Amino acid sequence: MIRAHLFLRLLRRLFPYWKLLLLALFAMAVMAATLASLPILIKQILESTFIDKDQSLMQTASLAIIVIFMIRGIAGYISISTANKAVGKLGIDLRMAFFNKLLTLPVNHYSHLNKNNEIDTLISNINQISQSTSRYITVITQDSLTIIGLIICTLYLNQEFSLLLLLVTSFVILVTQMTHSHLSRPDQKSLLASKNLIQHLLQSIAHNRKIRIDGGQMYESQRLGKISETIYHAEMQQATVSAIAIPASQIITALILTAVIYMAALQVINDALNLHEVGALVSVVLLLIMPIQRIAGIPKQLAHDQKFLETIFSFLDQVSEQDAGVISIPHVSGKLVFEQMRFCSDAQATPILNYINFTVKPGEVTVFTGYTAGEKNALINLILHLQQPTSGRILLDDHPLSDIQLNNLHANIAIVTEDDYLLDEKIAGNIAYGTMRCANEAKITTAAHASHAMEFIRHMPSGLQTQIGKGGTTINKQQFRQLAIARALVKNAPILILDEIPAHEESNSGNLLSVLEKLMQNRTTLIFNQFIPQLKKIDRIVVLKNGCITESLKGPNHS
Repeated sequence: MIRAHLFLRLLRRLFPYWKLLLLALFAMAVMAATLASLPILIKQILESTFIDKDQSLMQTASLAIIVIFMIRGIAGYISISTANKAVGKLGIDLRMAFFNKLLTLPVNHYSHLNKNNEIDTLISNINQISQSTSRYITVITQDSLTIIGLIICTLYLNQEFSLLLLLVTSFVILVTQMTHSHLSRPDQKSLLASKNLIQHLLQSIAHNRKIRIDGGQMYESQRLGKISETIYHAEMQQATVSAIAIPASQIITALILTAVIYMAALQVINDALNLHEVGALVSVVLLLIMPIQRIAGIPKQLAHDQKFLETIFSFLDQVSEQDAGVISIPHVSGKLVFEQMRFCSDAQATPILNYINFTVKPGEVTVFTGYTAGEKNALINLILHLQQPTSGRILLDDHPLSDIQLNNLHANIAIVTEDDYLLDEKIAGNIAYGTMRCANEAKITTAAHASHAMEFIRHMPSGLQTQIGKGGTTINKQQFRQLAIARALVKNAPILILDEIPAHEESNSGNLLSVLEKLMQNRTTLIFNQFIPQLKKIDRIVVLKNGCITESLKGPNHS
């Protein structure tokens, strides 16, 4: 059963592009009118031929038929290109709605989001719906107008069927099949762009915490929007091919029809065949065959595409993360209190974190060790308020995290991780990312010097504006870390989270540790490491095991 409300919802998304659709409708009306006038012109040709037997008049009329189809071809190009442009915009709208929903989902959705290739399926479904919508507009509107026009023409002519229909129909079907075979070939550019889009989406999901904490949702949405426009341009190229191929096939059909009528008319002139208005009816029936077939196939196509729409709108209807915070703290002191905090996951029965109970004073350096990856990620997500404790609570400056506005909380926390994910294509964009993009070049340069990143930046082709990563200059893992430290320096948040800092034994790690120590000064610092880093200041060592704090020790160099 076809669920009409899904397609009505899709049509509402097309409404902003009504000007393009109105132009396409006008062009389709011109196409229907030219096609409906053709049988009447054929009738007049045959009558003039029988009465006058004037070969020059017949040739002129034949040329007129070709001119009519040329006009129809131009109108066809306009209708197909404008309709596809509107539908292409619809595709961008659906993809942007998908991106924005993806970036605002609760963080626990990301752990299972791409199971069974869910993201791949959603992007594929959006592409499929975009292509199908263009086909529906053409078939339902253009073919309906054509059928109405030809029915009116048939009533006017009141003629009977002719065997000549069989000959012409076979040629038309052959041309149609050849055209559809060519247009059904997959567009390689669109496929490559879709793969690139999926790759960037997966990266955004994998690094959603870093993106959110630095306020980069808007930038990620814009970057993914640019990739979506690449798909749009690839679709437009394919649409241009369609806009040329379909009118061309129609012109070929017109030439076949004209040639058949011309041969029949010659036989009439030579008294070999007595035809009257039969030819006009033949053309009417011939022109009715394909539109009727396409209209008849619409219900099946709607039923097929309905499941794609259900998947898309089901995802878009998911509830986004709600920020219930009401308190805004411009600058926190950095006091963190964990009160009997427990955290359980739906995926496992035993708690991931169990009755965590301790206090971090402002400016303290606390090292967490002994944890599992799940325990570490859960604790960081809870501090960032990307997940909620099952019981207990976390306080920041004596305010429950749930009462603090999420953007305000994230503005007071910086995070440096060990991964090598680029947040921007340029070095400056990686340092001043998300909400920090308003930072001036002097501030960025100062942070780059402080993190020692300027040591490699000055050797780059365009300095801070150098493109790095895929398609640009490559950088190593240590340079990634230096950029992350520079980003934290620009943010200048009172709370710092260091996720897996390098061992002292690693090459050049001593230099990096000294940079980190400068970054940690006067900040509440939470370090997650499986070993105790060789830092000058460590106030407390917290050992996590089986979700519980088994030890909470004073740091080895704590006074």
